[in-house]
Amino acid sequence: MSEKEEKQIIRKATLNLRRKYGRTKQINIVERDAFIPKNLEKEIKESILKRKSILATDIALRYDIRVSTIKLLLKQYEEEGLIRLLDPSLKLKIYVPSSK
Repeated sequence: MSEKEEKQIIRKATLNLRRKYGRTKQINIVERDAFIPKNLEKEIKESILKRKSILATDIALRYDIRVSTIKLLLKQYEEEGLIRLLDPSLKLKIYVPSSK
């Protein structure tokens, strides 16, 4: 039996917004997947452990996954002890790999 390949859902759309005096502005809307496929999760885990610092937005943009989903994954890795929060007092959460 062969396993089904899990695919990510990424929808992209461009909207034209009307502005004053006949001008228009184009906005790109990207709808990213809320779930992480298992094979991609392994790849993310390996790349996180090689980095010096980890930001949720960097990983989300690189793998086209929602930032909220990556935040949950990073929190899970923190509970497992793979990564730790650099400074809890900062508003921007920066994680670093924990040294064992």
